[in-house]
Amino acid sequence: MVVTRRQAVSASSTPPPNMPETTHLLPKAGETSEDGERRTISYEESLILLPWQTDNDYIRHGYRRATPSIRKCLWSAVSYLHNETVNIHSHSVGAVFFLSLLPLHLIPTHFPTLSLSCNPLPTPPTLHDKLALALYLICAVSCLSLSSWFHTVSCHSKEVCDAAHRGDYIGIVILIVGSITPGMYYAFYENVFLQVFYMAVIIIAGIASAYIVLSPHHRSHRWHRTLTFIALGLSAVVPITHILFTQGLAHAREKMSLDLIVAGGASYIFGALLYAARIPEKLSPGTFDYFGSSHQIFHCFVLAGAGFQYAALRGMVWGRAMAVGKTIAGSEGLS
Repeated sequence: MVVTRRQAVSASSTPPPNMPETTHLLPKAGETSEDGERRTISYEESLILLPWQTDNDYIRHGYRRATPSIRKCLWSAVSYLHNETVNIHSHSVGAVFFLSLLPLHLIPTHFPTLSLSCNPLPTPPTLHDKLALALYLICAVSCLSLSSWFHTVSCHSKEVCDAAHRGDYIGIVILIVGSITPGMYYAFYENVFLQVFYMAVIIIAGIASAYIVLSPHHRSHRWHRTLTFIALGLSAVVPITHILFTQGLAHAREKMSLDLIVAGGASYIFGALLYAARIPEKLSPGTFDYFGSSHQIFHCFVLAGAGFQYAALRGMVWGRAMAVGKTIAGSEGLS
């Protein structure tokens, strides 16, 4: 996943003013292929050979050579270490994990253990409960898969990189919208109008955000994109505030898993801000080329945020089932 476009720059591009002299960093010998050619190249070499994949002045080594073959791009993901290796596998593993959870929520016999506790659900989940969880998982898998694909093929060519990059942006929007809309279903379970209204607002905001981040003007502005994604995520504050005013904090924490929602949102935002600020590689150019860069840290926070959101939805299913169970028990007591 990435929140900035890798755009072409000229070979005469110069590092930022605060960039230290880098002659001692040029060029580290990358791992060589069978024919003796280095598989990875330095930042300066990449500016000339693959300018579209050099969008971070502080990542100095580990760039793959141009690989105009999808098969070879896929092979590069597993055959040698480069500065996209962690980005590829952090989200490919995450995609497989969330995909593996889908059968758990689609096979009815597994639902008795759906809650975060060891107690079975007091009432069976409805079809809508299953669809809400399935929708979120599909959105998470889509986002993580598109992200991993982009990082895998970014060395193919400018055209393929740009197309995959646009898919990556769309994946981010899908994850954000897919994280919020199921929550609106549970938050306004008793009010269909507000359910539909807030879900429609979030979806429209998602479409608008996709238009903004895909527009040519914003593709070259990292902070514009970052703030657009953050604003889309913060749109959930409006319906949450509505719930807090009408139902109270205790209801929001118990029925909406508010604590987990806040933790998930904070993970997304903190990771995005770190990435946009290029921390920590900005503090020590060349040190975090392969491990520990802001982009990799961002990926980890995305996985954590997705996990928090998943746990929150499970909690919402449990809270709704408990409410229905109490209603049924009360009705039976009166009969």
